[in-house]
Amino acid sequence: MDVIGAPQTPIPLPAMIALFERCGYELGDRTFGLEIGFEMRKAWGYGLWGRYGAEADTLGRAIRRYNLTFWAHASHGRLELVESGTQMLWRHVKRRPGVVAVQHIDHLIGPMIIIARQFLGAGWSPDRIEVPYRRDNDAHLMENRVQVPVRFGCKGTGIAFKPCDLDARRTPRAEETSKIITLREVVADNALSCAPEPARAVSAIAALRLLDGQTDIEGAARMAGLSVRSLQRQLLEKGYSYREIVSIARNARAGSLLRETNLPIMEVALLLGYEDHASFSRAFRRWRGCSPLEYRRLRRAVALA
Repeated sequence: MDVIGAPQTPIPLPAMIALFERCGYELGDRTFGLEIGFEMRKAWGYGLWGRYGAEADTLGRAIRRYNLTFWAHASHGRLELVESGTQMLWRHVKRRPGVVAVQHIDHLIGPMIIIARQFLGAGWSPDRIEVPYRRDNDAHLMENRVQVPVRFGCKGTGIAFKPCDLDARRTPRAEETSKIITLREVVADNALSCAPEPARAVSAIAALRLLDGQTDIEGAARMAGLSVRSLQRQLLEKGYSYREIVSIARNARAGSLLRETNLPIMEVALLLGYEDHASFSRAFRRWRGCSPLEYRRLRRAVALA
């Protein structure tokens, strides 16, 4: 729930998949993931990466941008454009087959169609849709929603269209011409882009878990889908330790809480997983060279000035 107020927070993929599946289950809604994907047209949910691809002049170039820079959006899987008989198929393929997550898989369909419609018109629909899971008892609900033939048990999640569609051009809207998104901005928007994996992903996990005041390595390893020993070994190979990553995440979170809230210092300490005021103050002084109270007063004085 805290992430709703921090929309730029990176979410570990297993946690995101679990969220989709849990929501669909609790609501008893087979088309939950599909509807979420189509709702993204109201508030584009892919940040600068999404806009970078959408600003290409043809559909083919837009797809090429997305395919080549997918790493800046997600650390798992890939996007690819392949020939499929007399058609072209744009699809997402998971790096490693895993647990079938119908809701999360279906949510990819809407954005792909929305992107194509920017070039092919609002009434356009793909020739067919492909999904990697087997047909289930409620699949007809998804088929009724998309009104397009669906193939089940395929290699990935994708949409098929005619080769000539790749040359379709879009007309830029007036509000877009004043700001062009560059690849440099896309990379800069990517959280911790300079850190090698798995340090980058673990940093995102540590920051996310700090929203609940959790810092234990066992929980982080579960979220990363690794054993504690494997997580420690992979981090060590890149010159990092879990303790160091948690410290970096705590530093950033502490600064935000002190600047943006009026929470008592003790409460900030507890939110960051410290047991007492003194431990937090010692750590904060190592990070920033001053006490939490001094930092808060200084930041407020700067803001008033």
